[in-house]
Amino acid sequence: MIKKVLIAAAAAAIFAGGMMTVAPASSEAKAYCDAKADARHPHNKKKNKAFKKDCRSDYRAWKKRNDKGIWIIL
Repeated sequence: MIKKVLIAAAAAAIFAGGMMTVAPASSEAKAYCDAKADARHPHNKKKNKAFKKDCRSDYRAWKKRNDKGIWIIL
């Protein structure tokens, strides 16, 4: 009985580990920058789009710099 429980727990841990994935930086940047742009320029589509573009490039640069272990707070 205990052997079956341990095997089931190990299988569940392996399955759960396989299901967890890290989202790429582009999708993180999209959600973050979309919300920030909508708050800053809610009624101006041109400014909103330009802000999103700049924000995503800044976010990708920040993410690339911080993924290497360099912890700089902007």
